[in-house]
Amino acid sequence: MTLNLTNEAILIQLGMTNISDALLNQVSAVKEATHKFESIEKHIFDLHKSLEKINGYVALSSTNNYLKVKHHESANRVQNNEFNELVEHWAERYKIALEKVNHSTYYILGLHH
Repeated sequence: MTLNLTNEAILIQLGMTNISDALLNQVSAVKEATHKFESIEKHIFDLHKSLEKINGYVALSSTNNYLKVKHHESANRVQNNEFNELVEHWAERYKIALEKVNHSTYYILGLHH
């Protein structure tokens, strides 16, 4: 099932309220860079909701045209392990390619090619 939301609706789903033209343009770039974005956007929002319970979130990357999955730096090792397990299980379940940036950040690359 595809949602095919507007760029503004995507930002709202990710909890952003101060929406600018720059953010709307960045969402367009993310959609272009993310392989089959329209096929996975619902799963991205589901992940975002699941991560709220463990102080994680999905947001726009400030350095690349991808969505990033992030866990707060102040988290302890147990919380980081839970975060990593949840994200990796999610990616495996929905066949989504990730790039691990560090112990608390992943980029969502899109569906496996």
